[in-house]
Amino acid sequence: MRRKNTQKISDVIKEALKQDNLEKGIHESRAVQKWPEVLGPVVARATHRLYIKNGVLFVELTSSVIRNELMMWKDNIIINLNQAIGADIVKDIVLR
Repeated sequence: MRRKNTQKISDVIKEALKQDNLEKGIHESRAVQKWPEVLGPVVARATHRLYIKNGVLFVELTSSVIRNELMMWKDNIIINLNQAIGADIVKDIVLR
């Protein structure tokens, strides 16, 4: 006998993630994972530490030249990262 209130499993998982507020953590994790893809291998090699807290992406770099270059492109990097993860998670970037 088929039930009338059936749902797709993907819809059920999305609802569960939203209810437990896990979706934000997943998007933050994706932002960190997408960093090398969005900025390329040269910047990825110069990145020492990368984490996100309260919408701010903290990036520690080993090269001051790359850090200064990224500071000029910070707004574009934020847009590209948010597009890559599919959500508006990264609000600011702090380059150290």
